[in-house]
Amino acid sequence: MHRSAPPSLVWRRPLSTFLLLCFLASLLPGCSRATASAAPGSPPAAQASGPSAVVSALPEPSAQSTAQPFPTSASVETQAVEASPTPVDDPNPLLKTTNILLLGSDRRPNMPNWRTDVIMIVAVDRANKRVGVISLPRDIYVDVIPGHRGNKINVIDYLGERDEPNGGGPKLLGQVIEDKLGVPIHHYVRVEFEAVKRLVDAMGGVEIEIDCPLYDPYGYDQGGAPLALDAGVHRLNGGQALSYVRSRRIGGDLERERRQQRFIWAVRTQIQNENLLPRIPAIYQALQGSVYTDLNLIEAVKLVRLAMELEKDDVHGFVVNDPSMIRAGYAGAMWVWYPNWPKIAEAAQKVFEHPALFHEAEDGEFRCP
Repeated sequence: MHRSAPPSLVWRRPLSTFLLLCFLASLLPGCSRATASAAPGSPPAAQASGPSAVVSALPEPSAQSTAQPFPTSASVETQAVEASPTPVDDPNPLLKTTNILLLGSDRRPNMPNWRTDVIMIVAVDRANKRVGVISLPRDIYVDVIPGHRGNKINVIDYLGERDEPNGGGPKLLGQVIEDKLGVPIHHYVRVEFEAVKRLVDAMGGVEIEIDCPLYDPYGYDQGGAPLALDAGVHRLNGGQALSYVRSRRIGGDLERERRQQRFIWAVRTQIQNENLLPRIPAIYQALQGSVYTDLNLIEAVKLVRLAMELEKDDVHGFVVNDPSMIRAGYAGAMWVWYPNWPKIAEAAQKVFEHPALFHEAEDGEFRCP
């Protein structure tokens, strides 16, 4: 993590993908400059009208951050990374890609703490027009967390934000990932799950191809509506989409992480295929105060341009679920995954060698859990 660059927390983007939000925000008037926002938690410090000026709340009462002028040192370093083409046979390609930490939080209004149920490293290789997505299980045990005792990886964002509001959570988690995997983290996007629900409804639903039937009698929508999806193409509303990306009933956390990757691609595809301009006001309201990132407008525009050019075969990814990488166990009374960090680090650097995101099995056939 580039610790020298203070987080700006200026752009609101959804879990669906930082690429989607970049696209939507670039269509909004008044987004040509950074706007101040704070991390989630305490009452807003100020109110402003329109997309160009919105202030969010702090996790705890403390000094608020203001948007820093761009380019920051992080964006300068990102530009340097993107200026150097990455050889396709490079043994350590993630040292030369732009790496973004994509986080999904279960935080709700008035909650003093939260967990991070979605943790993805998105490696953007602009030179070769490809993206790698690595999903880390939320129950991975981290034995060394700077300033804290060992704990599950899904609490690190909260711990860091509590210690250092306005970006300290992603900074701490990025530091841990860099220390364990040797993968630098250049930017982050954090999304609250309720924003996913509101976003999907504002988009008029999201169409997604379900490859594995899914049934969960305890949906994650308010009211716990059951979710029942057969294999095939479905258009999900916000509550269904939230259940789809959060349900652990079939296949547990590891299968859930695979579905999250597919959901992100579905949202991106819908942006391409449908005219969302009439829905821009509703989409903006859905995202307001629920998505935080240190990406600036210029960086985001670059990413969205690449996203719109990608084909399915250009997006590679995997979930950290191989027995050589993690094993089940207990840390005190907690059930956890004990990681083999060297094996995970080795696999991460080979992410572009994995089959495309929609062809998870080497033989081209995915086996449902």
